Order: sequence, then C-alpha cells, then structure tokens
Amino acid sequence: MKNERIKPIVKKIALKGLSATGYILLGLYQFFDDLYFMCDHQSLCQAMSVSQARAYIAECESYRRGYNRAYYRLKEKQWIESRKIGQKAVMVLTQSGEVAAIELILKYNSSRLPHKEYCMVVFDIPEAAHAARDKFRNMLKRIGFSYHQRSVWCIEKDVGKGIQRIVEIMKIKRWVRIYNAREESI
Repeated sequence: MKNERIKPIVKKIALKGLSATGYILLGLYQFFDDLYFMCDHQSLCQAMSVSQARAYIAECESYRRGYNRAYYRLKEKQWIESRKIGQKAVMVLTQSGEVAAIELILKYNSSRLPHKEYCMVVFDIPEAAHAARDKFRNMLKRIGFSYHQRSVWCIEKDVGKGIQRIVEIMKIKRWVRIYNAREESI
C-alpha cells in the first residue's frame, strides 16, 4: 500500500500513546515504502542534504535504546526479518509486519465517514481456511469494526483501501467483499 500520508501518521500516532514497537513498525513501513519509491524514481531522490541526514541520524541515536527493544520485539513477533544480500545484512518487513502496520494506520489515522455511512466488510471464508478467517475476524475487531450479522462487519471510518490490501496479503480475496454503504431511513 503506497500511502503518501504515512509520514505525518508516525508523529500523529506517537501523540496518541502508541507503543515504541508500533512506532518503529510504522517507521519501518514508511521506510520500505520510501525505498520502493526511491528505486522507481532514482533521479528524484537525491534531495536530502548531508545536514538533514546527520540530523536524522542524531535523532535516531537518541532513541537507540528504545529502538533496540522494539527491534527485538518486532523480530519476536516475526514482523521483520534479516536477510543477507551479498555482504550486507538487510532488514525486511514481512507480510505479517505489513498487515500489522496497515492495521495500526487504519486504527489510529482513518478519517470518519459522513453521518450514516459505513465501510462494510462481508466475508464467507470456508472452514478449511478457519485460521485465516479467525485471524481476519480478530483484526477487524482490533481496528474497531462492529459485528452486525454473521460475517458482516461495519465501521464508520474510511478504511476500505487498507482492508483491501490486507485481504490481498492474506490471500483471502475470493471470499471477502468490501462496500461503502449508506444507511437509509425506511
């Protein structure tokens, strides 16, 4: 999910008391999103000055201890993994890490829909995929969805695109439908 609103999200969420692990996860998500952009647009990404880079490094160093604890928590939860590419060790956001980052963005930084409008998720995931169904249902609860009927969940936030990305990552797209709905008086 390429989301240009991620940079302000990290600071906005930090004000809401997000844990250090969540803060680092969103930072990594932002970093990897920026990295993919830089690979696609190399000529545009040479704008950072040395002083900006040094200021960023100094800021990161001041948070080093908290980052180290958060890093190990992220590895424990298997949201990041280290890979060796040539002589370099590279940290990579896993699929479950990307899902967790998107979940945090949806939970803390989604705009409300107009009065009596909802994002509605309808799913019919078969028993053979019960682990994915339970994981998806629990994720919907954590984001703030409310249960309306069997496998019908609603929220008054604009989270459709994020849920769509999560559904793609979890490979349950064929069983899930996402709607923007408006409640009408009868």
